Amino acid sequence: METNPLASIVRDRRPPKPRTTGITMMADWGIGAAAQRDLVETSGAYIDLAKVAVGISALLPVPVLREKLACYAAADIRTFTGGQFLEYALLDDRADDYMRACAEAGFGMIEVSDNLLEIDLGAKCALIRRAREEFGLGVLGEAGKKEGIDSDRDLAEDAERCLEAGAEKVFLEAADLFSGEVAEDEVERIASRCGAEAIIFELPGPWIKGVTLSEVHETTRWMLRRFGPEVNIANVSPPDVIKLEALRLRIGVNAGGEEY
Repeated sequence: METNPLASIVRDRRPPKPRTTGITMMADWGIGAAAQRDLVETSGAYIDLAKVAVGISALLPVPVLREKLACYAAADIRTFTGGQFLEYALLDDRADDYMRACAEAGFGMIEVSDNLLEIDLGAKCALIRRAREEFGLGVLGEAGKKEGIDSDRDLAEDAERCLEAGAEKVFLEAADLFSGEVAEDEVERIASRCGAEAIIFELPGPWIKGVTLSEVHETTRWMLRRFGPEVNIANVSPPDVIKLEALRLRIGVNAGGEEY
């Protein structure tokens, strides 16, 4: 492959995939095949995980879904289904059917969350173990609730228990930590208990009332300043993937500055 001559100007370097830190998770809300191919061509090297959000994967024609997953796999991008789809299945006591269907469709991973449902932490951990042991699926846990939903569960304990049950990483719900001002003390507490490398910090999005694009940008830069370029970041929109990589390498809008 021809080397981009401009790459020699960049001082910083990032490890190639597969990465265990500096992970970028992109949210796929049903990107069409042509747009996805273009995205992978330009930004595939910078995407580690792609979540086909909520239950969108159930609405795609089979050839489209298979093409989508194959396109990601060819670029070493791991795919998984949104955790709220599992919560939907749980309403009808169909968790096993859901996990079986995910594996049959070609997903290698699922997300186990309790964004909207009240799920006992022990039951949540049991779902993680069952997905791994009975269905051969990788698991990404999630700790936290969507905006406006109260929970008295300790996020650090939630994340730690998910990891102990076998989750590869745990997402931290943005509505709990990055809605408005950053909950710095809570972020520090969770990172100290679980290790920042085990956590994937979710960016806030338009599903949280009042969130603006400037807030998303500033939250991203706060994460980079606090944890460095190898921080794990989730819910990155497709157009923002390459912009985030530029920020990680200090050649984005922070070029020439001392901070991210």
